[in-house]
Amino acid sequence: MGLLALVSGACARSASPSAIRAQPIDVYGANPSLADVRTLLGSNDWWPGPPSFGVRPLDSSSMSFREQFHVVTRFAHIGTAETFDILYTVWDSSSYATTQMTNIQAAFGTSATGPKVGDQVLYYGSQGTGAAPFGTFTFVRTGQIVTTISWSLKDAIPKVAQLGKIATKVTSRLKDVLAGRVHASPLPTADVSLLPPPGPDMTLLASVKLPIEAVVVMLGFASPEALAGILHATGVDSIVFGDYALDNDTHMEVRAGLFNFISATEATTWVDALRGSHRVDSNGIATFYDDSTGQYFSLTAVGTKSAILVCRSTSSGESASRSCELPLSRVAPAWQLSLGG
Repeated sequence: MGLLALVSGACARSASPSAIRAQPIDVYGANPSLADVRTLLGSNDWWPGPPSFGVRPLDSSSMSFREQFHVVTRFAHIGTAETFDILYTVWDSSSYATTQMTNIQAAFGTSATGPKVGDQVLYYGSQGTGAAPFGTFTFVRTGQIVTTISWSLKDAIPKVAQLGKIATKVTSRLKDVLAGRVHASPLPTADVSLLPPPGPDMTLLASVKLPIEAVVVMLGFASPEALAGILHATGVDSIVFGDYALDNDTHMEVRAGLFNFISATEATTWVDALRGSHRVDSNGIATFYDDSTGQYFSLTAVGTKSAILVCRSTSSGESASRSCELPLSRVAPAWQLSLGG
């Protein structure tokens, strides 16, 4: 997101001339599978992270009027600091998406020469600091969609040929999405009903079912493989996930996850493990700010179900604002009640 901010921050705020037929969930459905990512990146230790759906009103004060929406998918290489992120940005026309590619090249210089992908492609690499200091950024335009593929590595920058192979796979279904031939199946109504009830504090952007590994990555636990193993052993292989904009501060994103355990004891044990020393209130809800992640959490168990809310900034490296506090204190009890608490 930081890279694109450099080149899209000055976008004109004019009316959108056209709209694609695809919805954000359709673009999300065009993602490569986890098996594809593991094959492309050469390791089975790549795990999925939580997606983000850049749909208004999320960040509406800074989102260009020329942008229809964006979708972010994330992957983490367990045991390393390596990450792999895919950002699909849907602009209101192919010509404006082309302008974005021109802006990117003006900002970052001449692209490396590599395989042709999509309608246009740009390849860049950089070396910084940290445990995964080698970064690659591949930009692909497919019609009015600009895809940004960011890969941080610990050892070296890969060959451009490999980046081209990855980009080809990542964008392979986008033309069908633009033509309206790819439609992701919506989350069943029974699953949607398990998410927080509609109210005045949050706006639902999208809802999906995620493998439990995505939540482990989202929470940043020190022993992710052990924790995922425990969850699978207790009957939790996936969660119902909702992505929301916080209505009183749309720069904040709220993630909601619903776990369904085999027993009420396991659901309570999970919440107790997550909250640590943080106390629960009279309703059995723990709401707190976590210094290590810069996020607000609200946790509760209702029968065999555990519910978690996470309020975070949409900007990487920025802590969540205190505007999260009151909405979470209102949404969590309402959600608890809707689950039968």
